Amino acid sequence: MPYLLLLLFVAYPIAEIITIVLLAKAIGTFWVVLWLVTAFLGGLLMLRHHKLAVGAALLGDLRAGRLSVRSLFAVARYYIAAVLLLLPGILGDVLALVLLLPWGALMGKPAAPLASAPFSAPAGDVIDGEYRQVKPDVDRLQG
Repeated sequence: MPYLLLLLFVAYPIAEIITIVLLAKAIGTFWVVLWLVTAFLGGLLMLRHHKLAVGAALLGDLRAGRLSVRSLFAVARYYIAAVLLLLPGILGDVLALVLLLPWGALMGKPAAPLASAPFSAPAGDVIDGEYRQVKPDVDRLQG
């Protein structure tokens, strides 16, 4: 296992360098540098402006009792994608863009859980109660 990790740490940068060189030959060095700078700035902005929103969303899910592995995985995907955009390389940028796809919507599930009413009961529970119908006084309404 340690050798596999060592191979990964050696092979990934070599694959990134080869990809950058081949793409620079194909489309030009200026466009590749522009791509890398834009991806870096995008990753930097993702990390900078998303911290408080993610913390508030996780805290809201925790308080509502619907914190799940899926919501934690969505946050992890976002931060992994931001770090991959920060690192120079085309393969990492493509992987980051794949991680940013809305996977829940692609599988037929809603991308984010719909917010329920503040005092609604959880799904599946039954709340027993009594009610009475109050008819308005017609004479009083006519005035």
